Amino acid sequence: MTLHARVQTQLGSLHLDCDVSVDSNVTVAVLGPNGAGKTTLLRVIAGLAPVATGRVEVDGVVFEDTESRAWLAPEARRVGFVFQDHGLFPHLSVLDNVAFGLRARGMNRDTAATKAHEWLERVDLGRYANSRPSALSGGQSQRAALARVLVTDPQALLLDEPLAAVDASGRLELRRALREHLATFSGVRLLVTHDPLEAASLAERVIVLEEGHVTQEGLFSEVSARPRSAWIARMAGLNLLRGAVSGDQIRLEDGSSLTVATDVAGPALATIQPRAVALYRQAPEGSPRNVVRCKVAGVDPEGDRWRIRLDGPFPLVAEVTPAAAAELRLADGGEVLAVVKATEIDVYSM
Repeated sequence: MTLHARVQTQLGSLHLDCDVSVDSNVTVAVLGPNGAGKTTLLRVIAGLAPVATGRVEVDGVVFEDTESRAWLAPEARRVGFVFQDHGLFPHLSVLDNVAFGLRARGMNRDTAATKAHEWLERVDLGRYANSRPSALSGGQSQRAALARVLVTDPQALLLDEPLAAVDASGRLELRRALREHLATFSGVRLLVTHDPLEAASLAERVIVLEEGHVTQEGLFSEVSARPRSAWIARMAGLNLLRGAVSGDQIRLEDGSSLTVATDVAGPALATIQPRAVALYRQAPEGSPRNVVRCKVAGVDPEGDRWRIRLDGPFPLVAEVTPAAAAELRLADGGEVLAVVKATEIDVYSM
């Protein structure tokens, strides 16, 4: 089973223009910053947001095609949408909430209640069947919302920030439960998140959406190791540089250059691990090839490593121990020399 959405639409300042394909054998996370169009993409697939031009198809069933004017109403699409705020009806019992989709499709009350109760047991909420949603915690509400969707046997499961409304104490347990249920679901699984930990733990593949466009997709490990945008690099904790390689030099967009160890030639991207950036107040011994004169722009203590933001020909982030930060008096700011070995710079073609 495959979902294919090739869509363009304009909603306020957002221009969504993307082509997304998702197979049912993997869970795919749509990752990106706030305002990138992630939720809008899900709403387009579900028929809850308009499409200017494009086509949405799941398992050969055309949900929407602006060229042929084909259109399926949201209720006719076999899509399960789990909203960020859960969307449970406060005046109905938890059981009736889960049975709602089945009843809306014409199933008789008793059969719908039986199936709903089976799903409540599967998500460990059977004892809350006769309770109102107000009696549930955030994690329990999310599991009830998931059961309400899965009981209808959708072709595609769309989850919008599934852990956002859950407190930190319940997030780990819900993440584990959600991973288990996603693994047993046979249809297309697409979840939206801005949290890289959530994407890495729940999905096998990621699609990165920025300003309405897909900027990168693939395995999470591949995307985070070799980012192709500044946002992805920040998410992965890497320094990202753009330039062109000739011989053992990469000439950067600002006109500066670094010595690299690569066989790549032409336009390229380069990443540097912050831990690979060594800092000095005085010129280091020997003759390192890459010495960049910078100013300390900020110091962010983070446990046993401090992140040092640097302004120079190009921005850099270094990571040092608290002891090194104190010895170099980095909190005082001022000028430092950043040293990076050529072998610590990962270069790949654009």
